[in-house]
Amino acid sequence: MDLNALLGIAVAGVVLAYLMRALKGPLAGLGKIALRTLVAFSGIWAFNVVAGLFGIHLGLNIVSALTIAVLGLPGIALLFAVKYLL
Repeated sequence: MDLNALLGIAVAGVVLAYLMRALKGPLAGLGKIALRTLVAFSGIWAFNVVAGLFGIHLGLNIVSALTIAVLGLPGIALLFAVKYLL
């Protein structure tokens, strides 16, 4: 390899290292939201199985799961308020 190729690879490596370091925080936050959304999907499904016996259910979709994932218990209250009060 010539000197220009080696310098180019070195600069690209440094830029990639700084980019990965800068995105470490936001990407970790996205991972948390994805995990919480998966847990919310499971929780809504389990709730629908149990509460379905009494005729109560919530929609199982990405919007309701993200609402619960971001807001937690107030998100569940919000979904019930939207469903049964509007």
